[in-house]
Amino acid sequence: MSTTELKLKTNLEGRVLRTLQTYFRRSNHVLIRESLWASGMSHEDADFVMPLLTGQHTVSEIMEMLRQKGVFDNQK
Repeated sequence: MSTTELKLKTNLEGRVLRTLQTYFRRSNHVLIRESLWASGMSHEDADFVMPLLTGQHTVSEIMEMLRQKGVFDNQK
């Protein structure tokens, strides 16, 4: 596993990205919301994401919206 892959697995942005990508393989809304919370995302931010998933947004667009909103500014 490369250093980049390890870093992605340990920061909030990488965990959220992988969680959002799983939505398109298994669209279980409850599981996705709980996974976002478990990844370290606030309840408010997870609630912001859920309607975007059901809309016509791609994961890249959602990630960009989250970056613009500042969700990843204080990563854990």
